[in-house]
Amino acid sequence: MKRLPIISSFLLFLTLCASITYWLLQWMAPATRPLIVPEPVERALPEMTAAANLFGGSTESVNPQGVKLTGIIHAKSPNESIAIIALEGKPTRELKVGAEVSSNLILKRIEAFSVVLSDKGVERRIALSSLMRP
Repeated sequence: MKRLPIISSFLLFLTLCASITYWLLQWMAPATRPLIVPEPVERALPEMTAAANLFGGSTESVNPQGVKLTGIIHAKSPNESIAIIALEGKPTRELKVGAEVSSNLILKRIEAFSVVLSDKGVERRIALSSLMRP
């Protein structure tokens, strides 16, 4: 019984110290900075011609069904680029990605100096002639 006031005083002193320490840490803590998340970066897919070279294929461009690439209007977005293509015996046409060049022949990709056409699932590259390149 004689020690009860001493023990309770000690416990109250410890509680006071803990409370003062907590509030000092809250007051002296640096301000939190907002978290800045970087924008996601689009990764460029490797070209299929690289795989063809690796496994012994050829990367020569084959013009299917008399298709001739006469020009490319290259935009910042690949979906906004336009390819100027002429079929054999027909006038030139301006086509965007996904357009049908002729039956079973779809424009898949427009690159800086070539286009990729899908011929029944087989991709074929048509390059601009060396005379038309800058």
